[in-house]
Amino acid sequence: MFIDKGQLLSDLNQLYTSQITRTVSLYSHPGMGKTRLLQEFSQGKNILYFKTPALPFEEIFSLFKQLCIRRLGASCENAKKFTDLFKVLSKASVNEPMVLILDDFTNWTAGNRRFPSMLQTLVQRADPKSRLLVLLCKPAALYEKERAKEASAFLLTPFSFFEMRKLYPNMTQEEQLLLYYITGGVPAYLKYFPADCSVQEKIRELFFRTDGIFYRLTETRTREYYSASPIMRAILASIGNSTRKLQEICDCTELTPSAAGSLLSSLASRNLVSRIVPVTENQGSRRALYLICDHVFRFWYTCVLPYLSEIEMGEGDKIFEEQIVPLLENYEKDTFPDICREFLELEEKMHTAPFSLQRIGRWWGQHPTKKRTEYISIAACSRDKILLGACFWTEEWLDVDTLYDLQKHASLFPDEEQWYYLFSKSDFVSGFETISGNHVHVFSLEKMCSLADAYLDSTV
Repeated sequence: MFIDKGQLLSDLNQLYTSQITRTVSLYSHPGMGKTRLLQEFSQGKNILYFKTPALPFEEIFSLFKQLCIRRLGASCENAKKFTDLFKVLSKASVNEPMVLILDDFTNWTAGNRRFPSMLQTLVQRADPKSRLLVLLCKPAALYEKERAKEASAFLLTPFSFFEMRKLYPNMTQEEQLLLYYITGGVPAYLKYFPADCSVQEKIRELFFRTDGIFYRLTETRTREYYSASPIMRAILASIGNSTRKLQEICDCTELTPSAAGSLLSSLASRNLVSRIVPVTENQGSRRALYLICDHVFRFWYTCVLPYLSEIEMGEGDKIFEEQIVPLLENYEKDTFPDICREFLELEEKMHTAPFSLQRIGRWWGQHPTKKRTEYISIAACSRDKILLGACFWTEEWLDVDTLYDLQKHASLFPDEEQWYYLFSKSDFVSGFETISGNHVHVFSLEKMCSLADAYLDSTV
């Protein structure tokens, strides 16, 4: 079953049907489902796909030329440079629309820094009758830097919780929450969890046995990125399942703030660590917090690292039953705020949010009179409006007292118009929104899932 994450496939198909020569950039981290997306996009189209190897530019061109000869015949044999091949492809697309996919595009640019600008010039000067869509696949680390310059740029992200649920319709919501906590919706991780599996049993098998895929994955990938350096492992271990200030990481690792900041930026480029700031502040804020954003790494450093000795000695099953199983419900609870924030993103797409949610996340800061740090787990804002949210992992129905606790934060935002969103695993007493006014909205987990399902079904 293919789920169109963020409607990327629909967007690509729409660009294809415009039938003009143009470039499109697709950014992704490894394991996000890029290959599957390209396979779905390629169906029924005239595709020329080239997987760019990490070789010198001349050898890359030679391999690309050979591919073009195999696909387009003798018309490519006399090509001496990429410009010649592009003209042949452009001419061929006049008769039938064509898609040229250059995967691992940065391997082209590593050997010739002028190649991107040259390619853009070729696209701009192409025959007006040509219909060649050039799809460039790039690493996600370049997205923030390059997207402002791109006419069409897309970032391939993991499945949201609500998208992931469509792949596991027979699981209980608790199992789906646990699965999302473990995988973060990353397709490369989800493939190890069949639709009819027991999530707990798969966690035991994948993490707590020496032949488990995820037991070895974190160490293998860290070694691939950073060789035998222990300091990156120390940084990840210092963060674990928490959000940490830069100084807290420095205290644990004995690094200077400058050195720690640089190494954290490297981890962020690998999609292992995220730097988050309060929604009301820009990315340069000094109140940043860091968390491990790769869910498998987060779980490994929290629940596997402390018990490596026992697992190596064949006692992983015992550790899982005695030490980990009692904690799993807490991990479901921990992932609930993430899901509520994802629902706000969905509300923005559905155009049902009370205002344009330009930034969605969380908020923390110093209370002006109480002289203590206040933390709001769910927040969204625009220029003069703010949404404050709270979530409750409880089986009990909630009454208006929960709203009063959230409204205590109102004094922190005296200049913004305020809305309040409350989320609960269970439900709220009858008439909650009527009693509380138009600026208050409440959602149970069941209601969020129902609304999300209806929206996702309507976009298929």
